[in-house]
Amino acid sequence: MPVAFGRVYRPEEIEVLVVHRPRYDDWSWPKGKAEINEPLLAAGVREVEEETGVIVQMHAPLVTQRYRLGSGQTKEVHYWIGTPVKNQGVERSRIPVVPAPTKEIDFTRWTDPQTARDLLTRRGDRRLLDDVMARAQAGTLVTSTLAIVRHGAALTRKQWPGPEAKRPLNRAGGVEALDLVDLFSALGISRLLSSPWARCRASMEPYAAVAGLSFVTVEELTEESVRRAPQETAQVVERLLRRPAEPVAICGHRPALPTMFAPLREAASSQVARFLPSEDPYLRTAEMLVAHVAYSAESGGKPEIIAFESQRTIKRA
Repeated sequence: MPVAFGRVYRPEEIEVLVVHRPRYDDWSWPKGKAEINEPLLAAGVREVEEETGVIVQMHAPLVTQRYRLGSGQTKEVHYWIGTPVKNQGVERSRIPVVPAPTKEIDFTRWTDPQTARDLLTRRGDRRLLDDVMARAQAGTLVTSTLAIVRHGAALTRKQWPGPEAKRPLNRAGGVEALDLVDLFSALGISRLLSSPWARCRASMEPYAAVAGLSFVTVEELTEESVRRAPQETAQVVERLLRRPAEPVAICGHRPALPTMFAPLREAASSQVARFLPSEDPYLRTAEMLVAHVAYSAESGGKPEIIAFESQRTIKRA
C-alpha cells in the first residue's frame, strides 16, 4: 500500500520487516554497526539492505535503545522509521552492498504487527513496535523530510581574491560534498534547493549528479539577500513546510541559518523546538538540520515538526 502523509493506519494495513539471527536464535529488527567514518544514518540504510535486500529511506527517528552487555559496556542503538525506496535516482546513489551471510541472518520476514510482536525476542524491540503503532494511530507514521544544510568548508575571504558569490569550496569542503551523498541518499532526498553562490552549488552537485537530479537555485538564500530581506528568506522555508512533499534538502550559508530556522520553530512544540541550534555557528560545515514534519488530521493538516536531528559528515583523519 502506498504510504500517505497524515493518514491514520489500522494494524491490518501495516507490515513490518524482521530478521532471524541464528547465532542468537532470536528475531529482531535489522541493525548493525557503523563502519569507520560512516554516519549512523548511512549505516542504518546499509545494514538494512545487507540483512534484508530491501533498499530503504529513513523518516523520523524512534527511541534510542540502550542496554548493558555481558562485558559491562553499555550498547546504544539508534532506530528510524524506514520505507522502501521508490525513487530510482535514490537507488542509483547507493553503493552496492554485500548481502549478510546466512550464519548472521538466515530468515527475513514481512509480517503484520501482531505476528511481529509474537516473534520479537527482546522487550526493547517490542517497545519500538509500540512506538510505530502509536504513530500510525496518530497519523504521524509517515513524515515529510526537510533538511537545511550548511555548505561545505570554503576558502577564506583572505584566500579568495574574486567576488564573494564565486568563492569556492576548499579541498576539505570538496570531500565533505562527496560525503553528503550518503546522507542525502539515506533520507531519500529527491529535491534540491540551493543558494546560487558557488560554495552552496558545489556542495549539492555530487548528489545531484549520481541521483540524476537537477537543483533549483534560490536567490533569497544568499548571504546578501538575507541581510537585505530576511523575511523573503524565511518564506522559502515556509512555502516548503505548508504542504507535504518528497524529501527536500536546502543548502544555505551560516549567516542565513537563524532566519531559515525561524519557520521551523513556529511549526514545532516548545519541547521539540529546544533541539533547534541557537548559537553561532548553528551548524558546522556540511552539517544538516533535519526536520521531520507530520500533517495529521488532529492538527488540521497543518505542518507539525515531531522531531529534529542533526546529521553530518565525519571528518577523515
